[in-house]
Amino acid sequence: MNMKGFVDVLHGQLSKASRILTDPQDAEFQASLEWWSNFDLKAPGAIIKSVNKTLSSLLASSQGAQRQIKEAVKLSIPFVASSGGHSSYSTIEENGFILDLSSYKDIALNLATNTVTVRGGVLMKELQVALNNEGQFTTVSNGNTVGVIPYFLNGGISSYAPLIGFGCENIVSARLITAASDAVEATELHNPELLWATRGAGQFFGLVIELVIRTYPLSVIGNPLGLNQLGTYVFLPQQASDVCRVMSKIMMDPENISAGHFMIVAAPPHLRQVVMVAPQFFGSPEQAAKAFQPLSDLGPLQQMQTTSNFETHSDHLDMMCAKGDFKRFTQTGLEGFRPDNFMKLIDIHDKLLSTCPGSERSSFTFEWHSPCQQSRELDTSFGNGGVDFWFNVITWYTDPAQHEEVARFDQASRAQMRSGTEEKDFITYANGSREDPIEHRYKGLERLEKLRSLKKKWDPLGVFTKELL
Repeated sequence: MNMKGFVDVLHGQLSKASRILTDPQDAEFQASLEWWSNFDLKAPGAIIKSVNKTLSSLLASSQGAQRQIKEAVKLSIPFVASSGGHSSYSTIEENGFILDLSSYKDIALNLATNTVTVRGGVLMKELQVALNNEGQFTTVSNGNTVGVIPYFLNGGISSYAPLIGFGCENIVSARLITAASDAVEATELHNPELLWATRGAGQFFGLVIELVIRTYPLSVIGNPLGLNQLGTYVFLPQQASDVCRVMSKIMMDPENISAGHFMIVAAPPHLRQVVMVAPQFFGSPEQAAKAFQPLSDLGPLQQMQTTSNFETHSDHLDMMCAKGDFKRFTQTGLEGFRPDNFMKLIDIHDKLLSTCPGSERSSFTFEWHSPCQQSRELDTSFGNGGVDFWFNVITWYTDPAQHEEVARFDQASRAQMRSGTEEKDFITYANGSREDPIEHRYKGLERLEKLRSLKKKWDPLGVFTKELL
């Protein structure tokens, strides 16, 4: 059956809590496709949106999603889900549809159990506000408009990892709609193997419509209000060697817990290349100033330190959430910081900017987290909870003719940072790339065999991608 026939079938089943958009010229249809990146963005045959205004409509939307998936599977109609609009894998051609969860959302905090239940398309900023208001926090990304559920499912790398681990480790339970269109609970008691899969690979096993996530008192950050210190230190490229020397010590300092980004960027207003350090420090302003004094001693072009809290954690990065243009984001796990590899990125980044006009907002970033000292749930399908160093590449450009050229610079930078690492030890963050071999994304033969076995059990036809089959 084609999409028109499928839509006709659904029209007879839809509750008032849902609607279908099929006209590409319709303003709401177009607005629904305004995503973080236009790279590989396709126009679907339909967009099914939920309208959540009351608890009853929330329940109706969940039941409607079950019916929609059931019909799609029965009629072999492909589909993808979308919440925050950041994923490059939530796009599909006109033979399929998008299940848009952006209006189907709910947050329910339980202070007695230190958990929060997140449903549908809740975004990071919405979760941060809700938790901060009640004196709680959890792992979050560095983007206010990132969807909470997909972020947790894929691993959930976080600046708060030194305190409470990664996102997937803090998933207590999940509710998902399977390929059989059943609503299934995954907990430690019911379907525990599915819960394990959800903690790092949940997107391949069903439509996860609800997560129960562990939360923590703000005091775990180090003070009753959960305040932390953000810094910015900007240097000339010719200072990079000295900055690398200092950063090698700061990132491994066992006395001062921190996380942050060591970047090569083009700084406004003239978009000239600089080296920038943006740390997040869990302590007082005085302690932060002392911990990063070695950076100040190098004579940065500019430096700043400010106090932030959990609610405003990512506000300073809102410009990175701008919609449109062409962007790709990849993350590569590393065993440590190798200054020689990082230094060679300066030339690669410079050539990217000179070769591809309009790519000046592209950045190469080494991300670090102090090792987490707390008890953690490390038996996850994600399997990379012990990786404290990541190389992040954002390529951001305006000319579609540059797709292949920009991709080559992305690959060259990742290859440089992997120099000296054996291929068997390569790590790719699953949330950023499905192009790399699956052995790079899910480490260890035993983990992969378990995931493949569970995939055959829960999604043998590959309704939720053919990954792991």
